[in-house]
Amino acid sequence: MNEYSNEDITVVWNPEKCIHARECVKGLPQVFRRGETPWIDMKGASSEEIKSVVDRCPSGALTYRKAQSEMQSAAEESESKLVPGITVKKNGPLLVEGGCSLRDSEGRVLAEGGPYALCRCGGSGKKPFCDGTHIKIGFDDTKDRKATD
Repeated sequence: MNEYSNEDITVVWNPEKCIHARECVKGLPQVFRRGETPWIDMKGASSEEIKSVVDRCPSGALTYRKAQSEMQSAAEESESKLVPGITVKKNGPLLVEGGCSLRDSEGRVLAEGGPYALCRCGGSGKKPFCDGTHIKIGFDDTKDRKATD
């Protein structure tokens, strides 16, 4: 986990959850600077703009914590978003949101809540989680369907 802070928020990046969807880089390239060190520049945009882009991270690899005074409202806001759901992304992973735990075959919790992304292409090096390999191998989910569909 890597943390990047300004006076209002701390952005937390968990590279293990990242599927390289690039929503962050496309949303605020002046903050999420691919190939640069550090790759997140918290001075590149306002806290509100950064939060808006972090909220679009489909895998939950990017999250943020607000300043102490806003912690209670943030907890209440996140509770309202805990409706479980799974979205199949075209040619991509399964995106799990809400209060859904993932356990391995021995019952160990691998992920709690959400969001997180599960591999559909079979090529991930972080199974059962997606690592973005579907992009590299040109995964096409229409090839998995039977001709009778």
